[in-house]
Amino acid sequence: MPNSRTHDFITVASAAVLAPAGLACSGLPGVGLLNVGVMVGAYLASGLLFSPDLDLHSTPYKRWRGLRWIWLPYQWMVPHRSWVSHSYVAGPLIRVAYFAVVISLLTLAVLALINFMTPVDPTGTLFNIGTTIGRWLESNPVTVGYALVGLVLGGASHTVADVVFSGIKRRIRRF
Repeated sequence: MPNSRTHDFITVASAAVLAPAGLACSGLPGVGLLNVGVMVGAYLASGLLFSPDLDLHSTPYKRWRGLRWIWLPYQWMVPHRSWVSHSYVAGPLIRVAYFAVVISLLTLAVLALINFMTPVDPTGTLFNIGTTIGRWLESNPVTVGYALVGLVLGGASHTVADVVFSGIKRRIRRF
């Protein structure tokens, strides 16, 4: 299995290939510079921040610095190299969904506490943020699709590197 520096190099180098390839396709219908940027950004975020190795006390885990405690329940629930963490499609989507749920719950709790102590939002506008985000997601399905593709490909690059390096190590041991 490659170390974190190798995984980071693979992620950044493959994103450097993905960006021009995406830009070359930007003249096609439905492919625009914004969508290519979203895809490459999601790819980098998936590979560097939402890595399959978040189920360990790894470099990607340490990158979260003061927020790394958010990932402790994930580490308790997900065994390393399980289908949950290292699957090609489900892994990145589960990690992003987990993060979104945890951040949403924490945000709502903080907003409720602030509003309870000092009613700053008597109309409940702050709690409608989720509805606003949902409307944006519904009205921009192509951009959301590119973000999902970037997330999945970024996580898949990590898993592919693990599989390839493990295969190479097994072949070397046979000789």
